[in-house]
Amino acid sequence: MNIPTQQKGISLVEILVAMVISIFLLGGVIQVYIGNKATYNFSEAISRIQENGRFAMDIITRDLRMAGFWGCATFDPTDTTNMTNNLNPNGTGYDANLHDFVGNPPVQGAENNGMNGSDTITIRGAAPGQANIVPPYNSPTSANIFANVSDFLAVDDVVLLTNCKGADIFQVSNITAGTGAAKLSVVHNAGTGAPGNYNPGGCNAGHCLSQTYGNDSSILKLQTVIYRIAAGDSGEASLFRAEFANDIELVEGIEQMQILYGVNTDTDNTTPNQYVTSNNVADWNTVTAVRVMLLVVSPDNVVFESDQTYRYNGQNITSADRRLRQVFSTTIALRN
Repeated sequence: MNIPTQQKGISLVEILVAMVISIFLLGGVIQVYIGNKATYNFSEAISRIQENGRFAMDIITRDLRMAGFWGCATFDPTDTTNMTNNLNPNGTGYDANLHDFVGNPPVQGAENNGMNGSDTITIRGAAPGQANIVPPYNSPTSANIFANVSDFLAVDDVVLLTNCKGADIFQVSNITAGTGAAKLSVVHNAGTGAPGNYNPGGCNAGHCLSQTYGNDSSILKLQTVIYRIAAGDSGEASLFRAEFANDIELVEGIEQMQILYGVNTDTDNTTPNQYVTSNNVADWNTVTAVRVMLLVVSPDNVVFESDQTYRYNGQNITSADRRLRQVFSTTIALRN
């Protein structure tokens, strides 16, 4: 009688069963990984879009709120005699669109002239911050103005010297440190910068201003800012901000920018009666609000398994890729 020996190792059937179970377990792990990866990609895309969209809106809003700000000087576009632009119209690099703050409106736009049919907007006014004028209060023929802030301005800055009666616009030709309360001496000779200042006839002692500015006066830095959509360094659509001739790629992933202008046709001069495109603005000085719409796109093309449908500028649009898009919209009142 033969006695069976004790089994050693595992059989082929057991190996096959174990392999099937392992395949199911491995499939579950892969599914969990794919799900987590998709969630991470979506969260990353949302974060990038939120960051880029909010930053772009914050910068545009800040500049629009300063549009047409001339300190305490009252500016009437129908009577500009209290505002003197001393920049040299024949100087190197003079551009009336950039340097004529008296003849141009604070806000001006162009329709569908940017990348992807985007709009462009030009904003003119003072930059945030100002310095007070301190003694000695020099005569209009003096080339020196003294301010109480030492690190506020730089050579070639375009500035506005203003009180509640009027204002002068000129370019800073030189800056020197002051003493006591006069921490900064701002010089406004003809200068060598672009475009420089001009001297009107009869002014022989440096550059002439329209008046003597006393203790009720302040000096502000002026800026003409142009926002547009163009191809950035990566080839993707980006938001560009140009301050005078200094053009900077501000935020990438801004695919489109559409702008509507709130025009006031009543006598209250505050609340817009309607919002129109730039081609339908008859008088830019009647614009009292600006509505900005940005279409922001994710940098990666792996967010959706199918094309996304979104609503932008009053239309339903289906994307031609699998990238995430989000619309940012805000309305900014022109306070000045």
